[in-house]
Amino acid sequence: MERKDIDIKDTWDLSTIYSSDQAFYQDLEKAKSLINDLVSFKNKITNSIDSFYNFMTLKDQVERIINKLYCFAHLNCDVEPNNQTYQTMMASIMGILEASSVQISFVDNEIIENEEKVLTYIKDPKLQKYSYKIHSLLSYKQHILPKEQEELLAKVDSISDTSSQVFDALRLEFEDVEENGKKKTLNNATLNKFLKSKNPEVRKQAYTNFFKEYRRFENVFAQTLSGVMKKDAFYADVRKFANSLEASVFDDDVPSDLFFKVLESANVKYRHLFHRYNRLKKEILQMDTIYNYDLNIPLVSSINKKYTIDQCFTIIKECLKPFGKEYLEIIDKARQERWIDFYPTTGKRIGAYSSGCYDSNPFILMNFIGDYNSLSTLIHELGHSAHSYLSNHNQEFVNANYRIFVAEVASTVNETLLINYMINNAKTDDEKAYFIYEQLENCVGLIFRQPMFADFEYKLHTMAENNEPLSSKVITDLYAKLNQEYYGPDVTLDELTGWSCYYVPHFYYDYYVYKYTLGMTVALAIVKRILNGDQKQVDDYLNFLRSGGSKAPVDLLKTAGVDPLDDQIYEDAFAYFESLLNQFETLKKA
Repeated sequence: MERKDIDIKDTWDLSTIYSSDQAFYQDLEKAKSLINDLVSFKNKITNSIDSFYNFMTLKDQVERIINKLYCFAHLNCDVEPNNQTYQTMMASIMGILEASSVQISFVDNEIIENEEKVLTYIKDPKLQKYSYKIHSLLSYKQHILPKEQEELLAKVDSISDTSSQVFDALRLEFEDVEENGKKKTLNNATLNKFLKSKNPEVRKQAYTNFFKEYRRFENVFAQTLSGVMKKDAFYADVRKFANSLEASVFDDDVPSDLFFKVLESANVKYRHLFHRYNRLKKEILQMDTIYNYDLNIPLVSSINKKYTIDQCFTIIKECLKPFGKEYLEIIDKARQERWIDFYPTTGKRIGAYSSGCYDSNPFILMNFIGDYNSLSTLIHELGHSAHSYLSNHNQEFVNANYRIFVAEVASTVNETLLINYMINNAKTDDEKAYFIYEQLENCVGLIFRQPMFADFEYKLHTMAENNEPLSSKVITDLYAKLNQEYYGPDVTLDELTGWSCYYVPHFYYDYYVYKYTLGMTVALAIVKRILNGDQKQVDDYLNFLRSGGSKAPVDLLKTAGVDPLDDQIYEDAFAYFESLLNQFETLKKA
């Protein structure tokens, strides 16, 4: 479908950010000028409380403009990648970002060198809003380098991200899949559909045609992935962290223990539940040999429900009623004010996300096709957008941006409320089994699959830190081994399994995947209490959403009434999975 054929009400309205190209470039020039003003504060930032206040206020202003420019450019590029006007805008803002990171690289050093003054300044009422940010910076003191070295690191920042940028730029083409005598297009969007086919030849062909392309370019992907690992190891080393993980969780302001707590629960303590699920799949499908590419075959007949956009919003608002009027009004705004770009079009970025800035709406990119997954994705992304909206409207700019660490909680709470609603409102046992199965698969992806990914990422980082070779064979052999342990003895791995690691985008970023597991476990704890009618939990949760990034992530989650360091939330999450599995097994064997 071409973009011009979509009803305008089903596209996002980016004119609310900039109404014209001229307005964009006016802000671009303003940003350049204000960056020069920031640079003029060098060696003067802490001369007086007024100087410090003026600098921090100006810095906020610069960041807000740059964020707005970047937001406009990247959103447009994601739906019209061949539009050179938007590509030029993106190149322009990226140029400013790269240059400014060098120009103002002195800032952190100067603040840290004048720690005593700054701590006195932020006691002043007009500067108290910077308290959390300043204390976070000062805690980084031992990891800040001398000014000349900080400037050098700033200059190589854009180069160091080349590996991630290469992965984002790579576009593979795949051999068609033959289904019912017809050649059908295989790509990122259609792979999962083929893997759900009842025809074993279609599943095998799709998996083979897809991942043999990754094997064909394995050396490119291996160099790209190892480049990311080496970059992380380099920055951890020069900033005097013990390893890449410590550097990552330090930036997240959480303890390393949390990472290993997540991995221990999923990869060791409760993995037998996933193995039991795979054995059940093999039994239900009556297969002597079940391959990993067979595990997407639906265990229940699809209910073939189709949803219009309006029907989705009706269901979503019913699910989210416990959050009250203010929250539901945000959901209405998303539809009425055109925050959402719904339908897939030629060249549009695949998948879905919520993105925006402090001075824009929290926009949502979708590839809506009207199935249950579209409904689930929509309520998920609305969770992110509602979180951003409440944060931006209740916090000043400096404290509005919440860390990625807590970002998956709001989306997963919404998604979990939806699936519980669908299970509880199922009209037949078959329909109930369908939605329980959907939730089982969702849990597998979040509380089992992501920790396996995290273990792989941790091992690769460790190898990079020890200067061990990261050839494609080393990487793919490790991934195949971890997958066999993950799936268990009842599942046979396809020979291309090792190369499938190159397909996972989060491996090209820094320790993200375990946060999905954390989001799910926290969400399950919150939803359980909400569904039990706990109004205090609802109030605590909404306060968490309004708190943005004003506290450390663990403290924010405690605001929501959940302690991520408490073993109980992990026990509850896996007990929930086991309960679903028991219900599903009973229904299927009835």
